[in-house]
Amino acid sequence: MTPVATIRVGERARSDIGDVGSLAESIEQHGLLHPIVITETGELIAGVRRLEAFRLLGRTEIPTRVVDIERQTFGEQAENIDRKDFNPEERVVIGEQIEALLVGRRGSNQHLTKLPENFPEAKGQETRDIAARKAGFGNARTYEQAKAVRAAALEDPARFARPLADMNRTGRVHGPFKRVKIAKQSAEIRREPPPLPGNGPYRVIVADPPWPFEIRDEDPSHRAIYPYPTMSIEQIAALPVGDLAHDDCILWLWTTNFNMREALGLVEHWAFQHKTLLTWVKDRFGYGDWLRTQTEHVIFATRGRPIVQLTNESTVLFAPMRAHSEKPDEFYALVEKLCPAPRYCELFSRRGRPNWDGHGDEHRPGSAPK
Repeated sequence: MTPVATIRVGERARSDIGDVGSLAESIEQHGLLHPIVITETGELIAGVRRLEAFRLLGRTEIPTRVVDIERQTFGEQAENIDRKDFNPEERVVIGEQIEALLVGRRGSNQHLTKLPENFPEAKGQETRDIAARKAGFGNARTYEQAKAVRAAALEDPARFARPLADMNRTGRVHGPFKRVKIAKQSAEIRREPPPLPGNGPYRVIVADPPWPFEIRDEDPSHRAIYPYPTMSIEQIAALPVGDLAHDDCILWLWTTNFNMREALGLVEHWAFQHKTLLTWVKDRFGYGDWLRTQTEHVIFATRGRPIVQLTNESTVLFAPMRAHSEKPDEFYALVEKLCPAPRYCELFSRRGRPNWDGHGDEHRPGSAPK
């Protein structure tokens, strides 16, 4: 035991000693589990927070360990850098053990009625709030999110081991929790009863309308030839997209360079919000009106609050050119990967696909949806 008044703190690397009050509460309840470390001359090596907690409690002596370290810096480094803190999963385990202790004392998850001896400050608090604080989480919400990530990984390691590992590696809880939550919501959506064919409502709609072009036969720069009848912007705008769409819906609208402005207007007309743009880069160029076309674009838009399983996908899709106006299989695989739905809808479909309802005569791509 060393008199508190004789210990010299000196200049230290740590400038913020944090909440000493909670540490003082812990020392008052459980005692000092680890003595502070000083030199033979009374210079503090490790334990400035414990020393301040003893001063806050009005203690005059503190348990110490005397060591021979040439420089105080080495001791501070060993105490604070070389140690390994609990990761979020380990802190969840601690929190759950505290919850079990409290529930066993009170018999429910409501306010404490009979206070355990080692939690005198818990009067009027809920079990999860006490456990969150004791386990080192900032609040009960973060604690519950960390619990959900760990529970999901225990239940289904193949799907959720990665979010758990990311949480433990980074110490961040909200991102992994959000990934787990979206993955579970996506699985529920995919299990929904499919909509009635042709009626909807559909959670995902892909539209590839036959856009109009200004034909200028006298202009030698105009090279494109279209093997199907086109539709006017007014005709496309009149399509019953809103009637087919779910309240929480994703729209993928294919457009050409020439009609990009009109396509963005249609997105707004159909009560969707433009989010981003995906560009299909083909392996060779085709026809075009000034420059020969080697890309096509698809607008990604949403209405309501649809679920999207976002990953590190690019805004560029590389895939070979298909038959005229036919979109690549890679695009449909991307849609199914990112956008969960019990069944998908395609306006002006070119051919049938499993789990997709096609609207429009596949032999006449310019025909309007039924």
